[in-house]
Amino acid sequence: MNHWHREDDTFTSPDGHCHLQHTPAEDTPWRFRHHVYDGFDTHWDASFTQDTPEQLVAQFFTHLATTTPVERTFRDVPYLVQNLDDALITPVHRAPVNPHVHHAGAQLGRVVHRR
Repeated sequence: MNHWHREDDTFTSPDGHCHLQHTPAEDTPWRFRHHVYDGFDTHWDASFTQDTPEQLVAQFFTHLATTTPVERTFRDVPYLVQNLDDALITPVHRAPVNPHVHHAGAQLGRVVHRR
């Protein structure tokens, strides 16, 4: 599992920032928590009830535990995370136009002038 550590019912990511707790007997058997700097707008939680299909939980964890880099704009990276030694932020050269900009540009050609 990409070097995640397991202790009892808890899995911990290699950097120690993400925790998965699996307690099958509870109403919410799957709980995910991620944090950097003990909060400061760098945390999130996700939980899945017993009614959640196992395949959905498996896909969520697979994407969470992958070593594939996440692509996002620099402004979407939390400020306190931007200078972390654990985070590898690589600038993208010649990146394509943002889909939102492309959509807005396409809509310009559809403007209807009213008299």
